Amino acid sequence: MARLAVKLLLLDEDDRILLIHARDPKTRTDCWYPVGGGVDPGETLQSAAAREAYEETGLRDLPPGTHVWTRDHTYKFNGQTVDVHEEWLLHRVGHFTPTPAELSPYESTTIRGFAWWTADDLHTTTETIYPPELGQLITNASTRT
Repeated sequence: MARLAVKLLLLDEDDRILLIHARDPKTRTDCWYPVGGGVDPGETLQSAAAREAYEETGLRDLPPGTHVWTRDHTYKFNGQTVDVHEEWLLHRVGHFTPTPAELSPYESTTIRGFAWWTADDLHTTTETIYPPELGQLITNASTRT
């Protein structure tokens, strides 16, 4: 059964997205991905988004997000294969410096930092970005909101 997850497109006033830089403990490969995580039983997508934003970046008072797409995906990380059903929300936020508030021990060992990326940066980078089409997805989503 797929794990329900909420993924956050945190876009600042310059339409830059906040991404997490992580390293896979098994393969030692680096990647970048948006803020987000599992939705706990009884949580709404918005409450899970607010919790994840706070835990991973220290952001308090996350503004309500707009649902922009859904994705079913299977990924491999740390030697495990995980099936997820992702609900993606776009949140307009002021630019801030992420300071994680409550990382799990696992996140503490895999997260290496954060960066704000433009859609153009995502289109041209040689870094590994998840999902790979994130630059185009952001361009499409930000023109709708």
